[in-house]
Amino acid sequence: MEDKSKDSRTLFSILIGRNQHILTIVIIGHLLVEYLIDKIIIAKFEKTNQILKKRFSEKIDLLYPNWLPQSLYKNIKLLNKARNELAHSLGVDHHEFIIYMHHCDVKTLKIPSKKNKEKFYFRELINTILFDLVNDSFYSLNIPNELDLNTLFHSKK
Repeated sequence: MEDKSKDSRTLFSILIGRNQHILTIVIIGHLLVEYLIDKIIIAKFEKTNQILKKRFSEKIDLLYPNWLPQSLYKNIKLLNKARNELAHSLGVDHHEFIIYMHHCDVKTLKIPSKKNKEKFYFRELINTILFDLVNDSFYSLNIPNELDLNTLFHSKK
């Protein structure tokens, strides 16, 4: 399998860059999440070729609840819904600015008025998902990786 760790670092640096369009933030965040989901699938399943070809929603449904906590699963579903809305209409329908926390507590973000609310929200949602994927589902499963995810999260600008 081709090593895409360098591509992931590039994507992450684009994601955290300033003045990104909401489309860029959501699509790049979604790509990073799918990259990590694929790593979990490769580590946990024997015959991965057919699984990796499945739609994103099918992959996360396959991993839930055994390898994705409910809060993480719900946050990924929120991101996937936004990605689909953007892909089909180039906009995101109105939604609450919520993030599911552990034990499925719902956190409603209080976004400063000066911020672009959608960009702020999706950056927070994506950061939460990436952190939880690495913390809860990735390292806790002892998944070997070539990519140092600490480097990914602390990439230099």
